[in-house]
Order: sequence, then C-alpha cells, then structure tokens
Amino acid sequence: MVLTTIEWLIIVAVVVVVILFVIKRPTRVVSFAESPLYKWNRVDLSGIVVAGDGSPYYLLTKRGKSKNVVVYFSGGGISWDRNTASKPFGLRTLLHNRELGYYFANIPFYKTDLLGGMLDNHREDNPFYDWTIVYIPYATGDFHIGNNKVKYKGKGKIHFTAHYSGRPNTLKGLDWLFDHITEPEKLFIAGASAGGFGSAFWAPHIAEHYPDAQIYHYADGSYLSSHQWHHIIDEVWQSQFEQHFGYPIEEDIIAAAFRYNAQKLPANTILLQSNTLYDKVLPSYEAVLNQQTIGLVSGDDVMTQSWSQGMLDSAGQLDQELDNYYYFVTDYGVGTKKRSTPHTLSPSRVFYTAEESGVRLSRWLGDIINKDKLYSVGKEFVESPMGK
Repeated sequence: MVLTTIEWLIIVAVVVVVILFVIKRPTRVVSFAESPLYKWNRVDLSGIVVAGDGSPYYLLTKRGKSKNVVVYFSGGGISWDRNTASKPFGLRTLLHNRELGYYFANIPFYKTDLLGGMLDNHREDNPFYDWTIVYIPYATGDFHIGNNKVKYKGKGKIHFTAHYSGRPNTLKGLDWLFDHITEPEKLFIAGASAGGFGSAFWAPHIAEHYPDAQIYHYADGSYLSSHQWHHIIDEVWQSQFEQHFGYPIEEDIIAAAFRYNAQKLPANTILLQSNTLYDKVLPSYEAVLNQQTIGLVSGDDVMTQSWSQGMLDSAGQLDQELDNYYYFVTDYGVGTKKRSTPHTLSPSRVFYTAEESGVRLSRWLGDIINKDKLYSVGKEFVESPMGK
C-alpha cells in the first residue's frame, strides 16, 4: 500500500505529539543516591560501550527504599548473520522488508514506557515493591555476551557493521553496579527472553561480589534449542564461552546454564524459570535458527508443538536433577482459534494476571521471595507433556 503525502504528514504529526507529550524520558542524575525514587534514571557508562548499530549504550536504574536489589537483563531478539543483522526492529525494516525484524540494534527512546510488571517497583502488590532496580538494556543481539564487530555487505556496495558488544557493555554496567550497590540483603538476578539467557550466564559473576546476600536467579521466556549455538556464540559473537563462563556450549544452552549455576552459585541460591506453553515468538526463532524456515513465521502448529515439547522436557529434566530449581509453566492467554500464548510475562502488566491452577505469577514469585514457600506451578504440563 502506497501512502499519500497527507497520510505521511498525519503519521509524522502523531509521532511528534507522542514523542513530545506522551513518552516519558529517564532522568539523567549523576549521583545515583540523589536520583528520584521510583523513576527511571539513565546512567552513562565510561569507556567504549556501543549498541549494535554503534549508537550510545547506557544503563537504566530505578531507586527504591529497601536494601533489596533486582538486576534485570533486557531481552530483544537475536542477530547472527547478514540477514538477521540487517533487519533490526523498527519502522525501516517494516517498510523495506515487510518484516518486524529480528532484534533491537539500539536502545529505543521510548524504552522506559515499555517497562512494567515486576519492574514497577512502587506498586504495592508487586513482590519487588520498594526494591532498587538496575536494568541492563539489550541492543546487541548477542545474549549480552558477544565481543565482535562484523562488517556485513548490504545491497549493492553498501556495507554495515554489526557491533556484537554485549560482553564489554555488560562488564561496564556491572562495574557500575558493584561500585554503587554494596550490601544488598536479597539479590534477584533476572531477565526475559534473550535477557534470560544473559542473566543465567552472568549470575555467578554478579553473585560472587555479594557473598552475604540471598541470591535468586530467574529466567522468563528463555528456552531455545539449536545445533547452531556453537557457531553463533563462539564464531559469530566471539564470546569465548567456555573460557569466560566455565562450561561448554550445548544445544539446550539455558539448561546447561541452570546446571552449572546450581553448582557454582551459593548453596542456598534459588533457581527459577517461567515459560508459556505456546509461546508466540520462540518457536519461530528456533525454526529459523535450525534452518527449518527462512524467515520468522507465527502461528505454525508444528513448530509450536516441537518447541513446547522441548521446553517441557527441559524443565522436567532440570526439576529431576536440581534440588533448588522451580518452574512456572502456563497456557494463560491461549486463544480458541490460534495456539499462542504471551512470550514473556515478567516485564509487562500480565505479570499480575497470568496464572495457572489458580496461582498468579506475581503471587508465585512473592511466595518464594518474601515467604520462603518453594514450589513449582504447571506440573500437569511438565509431568504429562502437552497435557490439557
């Protein structure tokens, strides 16, 4: 469809109004101790830190009153070759390629308006009410662990560079964390989607700086199994994974991380994972990663069935092997016509509504974090795969 000049002007006008009057910008206070309570604050980092397209990279923080801290790793897709790297999320990709894109190549100016759910720390029914939040944005497509710069050839003679700089970015962000957050009582290391992988990889490094804190790790919507991980993680992203993180790359890389963390993290650490049964995003990514499709395709029952079975098998195996692992699996939101459920639950309003067997996700985490009640939810799925 070709838009008229008037239609384009209307779109531009709407965008300008939204930017000026609706989008909430983070504050930029130099001293974290002086930053406003419960308001997002931008923290510029020293040294060389760049997003995937070479634009600035920075932290987002939100100060609470308690001594408890959430370190949250953002998600936002994956990039691993010329096709995916050339298609970041954004209007340009949509107009030129008629696709939504594969990953965030920068930190959107509207980012803080997307952050709710457990990140809304002044909401009293939030289990993390009053906690300080350190949010690690994701804008490199590399699970927060890459350390490479790849020049891809675009159309014609045009070249573009993908900065897989997740590792140096994260290290700079964690340096800030260790300098400004000194003695938390409880430390909740978490992430959603790609950030769930990143949080699992970096959890031991974070935890070793806080030997007196009660540690929790939580990955939300972060199951992807692929034979390509060795190539992508170590050859494309240049992560030197086993050298830096201490264990070999496996096809089910999130399960490998949970197993390692169960041994490496303090003995009283609690390991948590949540997934929705018919995730509307991950089956398509897994199919592209495993070269079963050439592009992202939503709503395919065969791909969804395969991904769901793998996710349930993975959770069931971890549950059998690890004494300190608990899961939340739900088919919340499944439609009658299409088998799809939300991708992630923790950073949005469904955090307070998503439930299984009468237990909401927010209550499950609250029981574990604040009441020391340890249990899993969705056993009917895990113990009888593809049940219901």
